[in-house]
Amino acid sequence: MGALINATLKMIKTMAMFLFMGLSLLPAQAQLDNYKYIVVPKRFETFKDVNQYQTSTLVKFLLTKYAFDPIYDDAIPEELFLNKCLGLNTQLEDNSSYLQTVVAIVFYDCRGQEIFRTQEGRSKNKEFKEAFSEAIQEAMRTMALLSHNYQGSEEETVEEPVVAQAPDPVETIPEPETVIAPTEPAVVAVIMEEAAEPSVEEETESEASEATKPEITYWEQTASNNGFILTHPVKEVTWAILKTSTAEVFMAISTTRQGVAFKQQKGWRLEYYLGDLLKVEEIQLED
Repeated sequence: MGALINATLKMIKTMAMFLFMGLSLLPAQAQLDNYKYIVVPKRFETFKDVNQYQTSTLVKFLLTKYAFDPIYDDAIPEELFLNKCLGLNTQLEDNSSYLQTVVAIVFYDCRGQEIFRTQEGRSKNKEFKEAFSEAIQEAMRTMALLSHNYQGSEEETVEEPVVAQAPDPVETIPEPETVIAPTEPAVVAVIMEEAAEPSVEEETESEASEATKPEITYWEQTASNNGFILTHPVKEVTWAILKTSTAEVFMAISTTRQGVAFKQQKGWRLEYYLGDLLKVEEIQLED
């Protein structure tokens, strides 16, 4: 009887802790909803190399997993290029010591002000790649308690009137009165005929170039707590390979697909459905 009471009290304490954490994150949730984009750098400031220890790939993958929509800093859309304050910049804060790896993920606005930071993730693994992977995954569990629902921000609404003023000079329209009607159809017809010929050549050239593009099949693999993370450095596709109760069979999960994975000598064999069609994908790892 006493053991049952202790288990019940422990469960109540755990539920109360998660409830408290959820309530404490409500202000952060509201702040994050003011930003449309979350920008992940290809190289964090604490590292010398691009995507060192696959940290950038892992952070972007986990943000996507927790229902955010991150982008790399070399793929900025025009909207964000014109208004930097629509996005948050992501940084990895490294507080590691000699005995353990300690990191936190911090988000800054366009003015460099800190908007939100995750809990610290820790790992005592001696291998740097595995240690950063474990620590980042623990830190990013904070994001699992949040969701992203862009609500717009003051930064965006301030700039809207400026954009709307651009068409004003066009409202002075004396030109239609001076246009000579008989010459308009001839000019339009010539333009249409001249534009029609190169468009066919451009289409055939684009089709030929697409047909000759080589398909890169080499992937990078990183160990995680429950299996592996596979990333493609060019296609920016990420698969999470998770262990199951059967040693030879793994679950395969990406942002858009889910299936099973089988370990092979130099890679993986993935099987998943696209609608009613079974697809088989061979993934070859880097040597």
